[in-house]
Amino acid sequence: MNVEENIELVRTFIRKFWNEGDRECVDRYLREDYIDHAYEPKNAEGLVNMACLLHTAFPDQFSAVESMIGQGDRVVVRLRMTGTHEGNFRGTEASGNRVDVKLYREYRLEDGKIVEHWALFDTASLFRQIGAELNQQPACQVKKN
Repeated sequence: MNVEENIELVRTFIRKFWNEGDRECVDRYLREDYIDHAYEPKNAEGLVNMACLLHTAFPDQFSAVESMIGQGDRVVVRLRMTGTHEGNFRGTEASGNRVDVKLYREYRLEDGKIVEHWALFDTASLFRQIGAELNQQPACQVKKN
């Protein structure tokens, strides 16, 4: 695939997976040996766990693409996530507060599939907006009950 096709694939994945909540699309967009450098576990399960956590806490969350750049097999995206805090997020009960948070995602693609993902999420800003206490817990680790 060329750079433009990679960019379009990532744009579609963000729309379907993050914004529409289509968890089943991971089979279509992620390669079987996908590695996630942002979430635990470091595979598609970690990615889905984080998406479920965010959609539970912020059911109306939406990630708007502010910029997207592709080079070779990489696509980097600057996003703005907005939503309403309507569910528990990392121990902080729903505040009803609107949130507006910046995040960056980098994807590496091979043969029309995403094979690696990195993310930088302004968790401190999100915590301030929902009235949460900052702590030493890894920001992207999802603990199962």
